Amino acid sequence: MEDFNTLNLHIRKKWSMTQQTPFITFGGSYGGNLALWLRLKNPNLWAGAIASSATPLKHLLRETNDFARIETEAYGNVSEKCPELVRKGWEELYEGAKTVSGRVNVAKSLSLCSPLPDERAADDVHGWISGALETMVQYGYPYETSFYNLIPGYPFRVTCQKMLKANTGLGALLSAADVYYNYTGEAGGCFDFDALVMVESSKYWKRKGDYDRLQDQENRIKNRYKKNSPKLIRKSFDSRMSKLKWEESNMAWGYQTCTEVYQPMPTNGVTDFELPYKPNRTAYFTECKRRWGVEPRPDWEEMTFMGADIGKGTSGQLDPWRAAGIQSTPKGSDGTIIVRIIESAAHHLDLRAAHPLDPWSVVSVRREQKKVMRKWITEWRESHNLLTRTSNSLNSS
Repeated sequence: MEDFNTLNLHIRKKWSMTQQTPFITFGGSYGGNLALWLRLKNPNLWAGAIASSATPLKHLLRETNDFARIETEAYGNVSEKCPELVRKGWEELYEGAKTVSGRVNVAKSLSLCSPLPDERAADDVHGWISGALETMVQYGYPYETSFYNLIPGYPFRVTCQKMLKANTGLGALLSAADVYYNYTGEAGGCFDFDALVMVESSKYWKRKGDYDRLQDQENRIKNRYKKNSPKLIRKSFDSRMSKLKWEESNMAWGYQTCTEVYQPMPTNGVTDFELPYKPNRTAYFTECKRRWGVEPRPDWEEMTFMGADIGKGTSGQLDPWRAAGIQSTPKGSDGTIIVRIIESAAHHLDLRAAHPLDPWSVVSVRREQKKVMRKWITEWRESHNLLTRTSNSLNSS
């Protein structure tokens, strides 16, 4: 935020802009938080903010299962049977992983290239599939996109239809994997456990900041290769894991999830289709200390930045992150904040480039944003012209 404020002042100075020139800040996802907070903390620099899919209410992620519930509803709105099939899939996965023959059957049912190495491998498969299910809702745009992987338009709908055709628990999990990880056939004839399942589950947990699950996975890796794997295979896999760690060390997000972006999310398996899960706060803090030498500050964002005058905030109705968004105008607001929940829209869709398949709800919000920005520009100029006239009057008297 300080960098953006400094840039604001630098641009004004470099191009000889007066204070009458308004600046408006935009942001989506975490960038939406920054846009919101910049307007809130420095209204002297920013005339307004467009904050899309911002998540300033982090405590709601930690205290409820709303993130997973919204994700589940996206599939349930296609067919209420799809969440049921996913829950059944977890049951079949963990039950099958208990025996050697069961692990062979699970691998066959999920098109894995080899049997699960042990019972705890079910956790890795769970992370792999969960990442697919969640990301297809978060980035469930109406057209083909490749935010992480190339996926079809409204991929959760495509996945749910495949689940209904499969009509089995493991078949439902395979449907998610096929659409998200193999839409164009890039995975080949089967899914590699080490190169894909392990790596993608690790990436997913890193994005969410699930450090207790990451620590559990690292322990499984150590035990697995100590017990079962040849040195050559272990060396190859350790190389891949080292690459992931190197990537993480160069990403601010890993550090941020261990400082102010503390958002571990519980699930209950009843109103959502996930496995029941209660984040382990002690393990999370310990792992952050080990990885980064810091501990999370759970309430720092809300204690430091929240307020009433933040500009215009939007959240996609499909987007699970709206669980931590501002979903209604705060009581007592003087009308300077506008909140919109955009029907049939995913993560910060309103800030993406226009597309012929954009729903009318998104087109309408973009038009409203333009109208509001014109109003902010006029108000900024009028107020600063008044300040200039007042200052000149005082100086001449």
